Amino acid sequence: MDEETKELLEQEIRREIQELLLFEPGSMERSRAIDDVAKLCRLNIEETKMELDCSERIETRINEEQAKLSQTKERKFDRFIRLGLDTIGVILPLGFYNRWMKKGFKFEETGTFTSTTFRGLFNRFRPTK
Repeated sequence: MDEETKELLEQEIRREIQELLLFEPGSMERSRAIDDVAKLCRLNIEETKMELDCSERIETRINEEQAKLSQTKERKFDRFIRLGLDTIGVILPLGFYNRWMKKGFKFEETGTFTSTTFRGLFNRFRPTK
C-alpha cells in the first residue's frame, strides 16, 4: 500500500472514531460504527503486516544476492590461483628439462649419449603431466 492510501485509511479511522462519540451508548448505529472502526483497524494491521513481510523478503533477497556475489568473487580468485599453479606446474618442469638437456648436450658433444646419468634423464623427460 502506498503512503497516500495508508494516510487516507488512517484519516478514515480517526473520522469514524470521532463519529462514534456522537452516537448514544448501546444504540445500533454505535455498534455499527464500532464494527466499521474494527474492520478498518484490521485492514490497517493487515496492510502493515504485508509491508513488513515484503520488506523482510526484500532484505532476505538482498542478503542472498550479496552472498552469491561474494561466493562468485571467491570462485574467481580460486580459479585464478588454480590457473597460476597449473601454469607453474607446466612451465617449471619444462624449464628444468630444458636446462638439463642443454647441459647434457654440451656434455655429450661427441654426438652419442655415453654418460648413464644423461641417458637415464633423457628417458624420463615428459613435458606433460
